Amino acid sequence: MSFRRFLRRASTSSPRGRVINILMLIEAGLLDDPILYLSRAIIERKNDYYRLLRAVTAEGAWVEWILYMLDVVRESATSTTRKISSIRTCQNDIAERARSATPGGRDAQFLQVLFEQPYCRISTVVERCDVSRQTASSWLHALVAADLLGDVKVGRELLFVNHEFLDVLTRSE
Repeated sequence: MSFRRFLRRASTSSPRGRVINILMLIEAGLLDDPILYLSRAIIERKNDYYRLLRAVTAEGAWVEWILYMLDVVRESATSTTRKISSIRTCQNDIAERARSATPGGRDAQFLQVLFEQPYCRISTVVERCDVSRQTASSWLHALVAADLLGDVKVGRELLFVNHEFLDVLTRSE
């Protein structure tokens, strides 16, 4: 199968095609990690996406398609850069406030755990920070008391939710 035919087939199945676009950027050395989310930009202009895709199939109109996809990549990269900046600002703000709230706030590994996911468990802090369950619980509850985290009971487990981080992750940039 030719590369063009492969691209045309891959691009028609949206999730696979978008993944392939990202992998191609990585292969070409233009992207280090697969952090671009192209789907949002494509979905926002999906009529253009399908119109241009049909034009590639029907007329071989690759230039317009490539220009469209380059614009999607540019828009996604700009949005991703803003998102990363917002996450860093959130991390710095929470780290500063956490240092005042608990001795754990000075533990770099603990602060990292708070930003790996928008929630964490006591057991994760115990494992990653090499502290006792009591110490991990104390650190997390101190952050709840300082309104840096919320706690939510899920079944028999208590999750500690970083709402500020969750807000950053879920808002449009």
